[in-house]
Amino acid sequence: MIRNFFKIGLVKPSIQRSARRSIECSASTAARFYATQRPQSKDDIIQKYKDKLEEKMKKTGTSSIEDLREHYKAEINKLREDERAALSNISLNLSQPSPSQSVVTGLHGSAAQIPKVPKEKAIRTLSSYVDVDKLAMHDSLQEIELIWRARHARDPNSLCAVLSAETFNRIRSVAQQYPMFILPLPRDTGASADVIENPDGASEIQFVQWSFPERDTTHCILTSLLEYKLHTDFARPHTTLIFHSELAEKREIVLLNGTVEPDMSVTPADAQFLVAALQKFYNSDPREVTEGYAREKALRRRTMLELFKRGQEFEIKDLISEVHLID
Repeated sequence: MIRNFFKIGLVKPSIQRSARRSIECSASTAARFYATQRPQSKDDIIQKYKDKLEEKMKKTGTSSIEDLREHYKAEINKLREDERAALSNISLNLSQPSPSQSVVTGLHGSAAQIPKVPKEKAIRTLSSYVDVDKLAMHDSLQEIELIWRARHARDPNSLCAVLSAETFNRIRSVAQQYPMFILPLPRDTGASADVIENPDGASEIQFVQWSFPERDTTHCILTSLLEYKLHTDFARPHTTLIFHSELAEKREIVLLNGTVEPDMSVTPADAQFLVAALQKFYNSDPREVTEGYAREKALRRRTMLELFKRGQEFEIKDLISEVHLID
């Protein structure tokens, strides 16, 4: 039976409390629907950037926010026009009866190859976070997990987990075959311009990309599909996951840490939901399943990965329904 890495890895956002406190997470909790944060009000935004606004008013000789807005009116209008022009070029047309074909077609081609890590960008291996040799000396896997969690406990936008080497090898193998995919993130209706509605609820589509920069380092980045279509190779991911397999041979475990960008429209709870959805497709191998319903489910999910890779007959409504299934 396929093991769920949420049960053994306890994936959840790190919290700003003592690492000694008991940390629990189950697959059902991870897959629960999380409400998205409400947008900040106008007054909140003005208060947040009060100092910068006052500095701008001094430089421009204006005496109020309204005068400052009028001063930059022409520039603001130009930016809005540029944004509308960019949006009009997006191939995804949500008014079409079946948007999935345009989604899949738009992500295939030269711009959709496996992302490459720039040579000048340093890759953060496990030694960037902990002393690997000292960590490997601990006899208890629970101690290693506690140390790993404590390392990330101060960052509220952090994700971390410990999973078995067997589980990771399965995930990595599937990711190498299918390095790109999409996942739905539940949203309120009208929350953004890229929300798709169906009987299972409104969803914003997220683009998944895997890369393998080093032998012991695997990256998985998640970007909103709208952001990717607007900026392609320069798209900014909202969530980055890094799998470290330096301890896979000695201790048969792999450490995972992730970062959720704080100034984007995805919360750590949203990212947790997406990781739960991610494992439905990548922590699954039909060849390892013999029980009837479980095998049917694994085959169905593998078929979705294959159809997306080919860019043929892929239906987003089927994907959304599959993600909402409670395993």
